[in-house]
Amino acid sequence: MKKSLCILLAVTMLLSLCLCFTGCETEDIRGTVTSDPTESQDPTESQKPSDPNNEPAFGLGNTTGHTYKNDFLGISCTLPAQWEFATEEQLLEMNNVVGDYMDEDVVELLKNATIIYDMSAQYLDEGSSININMEKLNALQLLSLNIKQVLEGQIPGIISTYENMGYTDVNVAYEKLTVDGTEFDGLRLNAKIQGFDMHLVVFTFLKGSYLANVTIGSLRADAINEVLDAFTIE
Repeated sequence: MKKSLCILLAVTMLLSLCLCFTGCETEDIRGTVTSDPTESQDPTESQKPSDPNNEPAFGLGNTTGHTYKNDFLGISCTLPAQWEFATEEQLLEMNNVVGDYMDEDVVELLKNATIIYDMSAQYLDEGSSININMEKLNALQLLSLNIKQVLEGQIPGIISTYENMGYTDVNVAYEKLTVDGTEFDGLRLNAKIQGFDMHLVVFTFLKGSYLANVTIGSLRADAINEVLDAFTIE
């Protein structure tokens, strides 16, 4: 089970990174944002960039007990006691931050990073995991952003990447996911490896100039909806 969980944790993080505009980069998973701003897209009103003067101040999430909350993203979740959250030190390592920094220095350091890992949690006995990251977009990318098109455009690359990793029966589809009464653009992935069924979903939304990806994976299909139900959207 532990080996299978390690595999699931890896693919959960990989799926969240595959959603970046770079596509699925396995050699340098942090990558850079390189979407073509000249591509014809019709962003919805909610996807258009806000006035920079009115944009909410960027902030990282905090975990207290078994509750994660990010005021900037307007998202929180409370998980059962069996879940283990990544520590601040582990998140700094994931973000390639080396050295001693005050909290405010870390925020300043990360706010312009291409990919920012904000939360990671796992439930070992069940083989479940959650990853939340943010992707910094530039002004041109914001002007051309259409989240549905971005997600659908990543599907062939995601399937190819997972098949190259040894997965079979890889199924990825765009889906509208409802979380705490709010509808989000998302993807659902199902695949098989080493006799195990892998179930993953991701929902994505824009906040200021950041695209947030919330990725949930589990060896148990029912666990996905249980985790989604644990989220609160503000």
